[in-house]
Amino acid sequence: MKKTLFLLTLLLLSALAFGQRKGRPVYTVTPQEAMAAYNFSLAEEILEQQIADLKKKRQPTINEEQLLETARKSQIRLRATEQVTFIDSLILPKDQVLKQIKLSQESGSVMSCAEFFSTKDSSDCTLFRNELGNYIVYAEANKDGNIRLKEKSLIGGEWSMERQLTGFGEEKEDNLNFPFMLSDGITMYYAAECEESIGGYDLFMTRYDADEQQFLAPENLGMPFNSPANDYLLVIDEFQQLGWFVTDRNQPADTVCLYVFIPTETRRIYNEEQIGAEKLASLARIASIKDTWTDMEAVNAAKKRLAEARNEKRGATSKQSREFTFVVNDSKTYYTMADFQNKQAQQKAKVWLETEREYVAMQKEIEGLRTKYAAMNDVQRVQIAAQIRLTETAIEHLAADKLALEKDIRRLELNK
Repeated sequence: MKKTLFLLTLLLLSALAFGQRKGRPVYTVTPQEAMAAYNFSLAEEILEQQIADLKKKRQPTINEEQLLETARKSQIRLRATEQVTFIDSLILPKDQVLKQIKLSQESGSVMSCAEFFSTKDSSDCTLFRNELGNYIVYAEANKDGNIRLKEKSLIGGEWSMERQLTGFGEEKEDNLNFPFMLSDGITMYYAAECEESIGGYDLFMTRYDADEQQFLAPENLGMPFNSPANDYLLVIDEFQQLGWFVTDRNQPADTVCLYVFIPTETRRIYNEEQIGAEKLASLARIASIKDTWTDMEAVNAAKKRLAEARNEKRGATSKQSREFTFVVNDSKTYYTMADFQNKQAQQKAKVWLETEREYVAMQKEIEGLRTKYAAMNDVQRVQIAAQIRLTETAIEHLAADKLALEKDIRRLELNK
């Protein structure tokens, strides 16, 4: 990878040394090469010249205009590159990547559709299953060969009829794949090949709208998660405070890079004026994970959590004695009430745990209600709609109570 990045840097520098012919520049690179080097402004210049030349010859320009639009979107997203701390990277065959993502039991599981459904399907479609094991969201090709997201719920020991997820604004030719849902049962990450992608698959985030019974318009995650290459899968373990994402940028065919990062609650972007355009491009393409290490205490704590997650035997032993998982900060995670040193924090933790259990039960109830709703006729839906809305309101209140308790507990424990 380092060799590839070095060549890209040379390409970026050499692209600036173009000649002149009849008063106009002669570019030494293609727009695709400029985009691969994250020099999107140069790609724009080259494409604008190509389009002008083609128009003079009365030749079609649709491909160049589409690429120009992608270059312009990429330039905008480059300037909004998110500050993400990456702690590890691993290059491996694409078909081995899911085995390297070590999620806690509370975060559910990710697997290939072929594994879950016990088929010989050789596609790249993946499936997410929640902690309770009673809900799945997965990717499947339709009759036209395009991939869509679907869901099923386990009720009375049997899986419900599949339901295609909607609300993504997808076109007929788009592909949606690699779903992962947070423990709130509302927030979902997935990858899509669509008009809003800047290269192959891009990663997106959406949330479920209970009133409309569908997901909201998705948000492109931007850089550094997305790139001119394929960016496939993003997984966040809220309990271990670790995130993983998969990309094939700078990799040969059928090979990917699995990055591990520290998830954050708020999105912060780099200031291009402070760090410069060259540094911004380097961070956006993740030229070096060490360049993202601004807080070594947080990095070392996350590396420790990652090592524990990868040690399956240690993980299995420790889980036997866990009552819950409560992240105090980047370096402290509690698993039992005895871990709390502040008595007030401990008392609030007991209330938090009961609230957490009630929240999980409510989530299970709402999943069942939504599944029933999908299978009902219009008259039956009217009868159950009110119950669904009441349950959703209760879940929202519980989520707010949980968040307030968590903040109080952390404040008390850290200021003991």
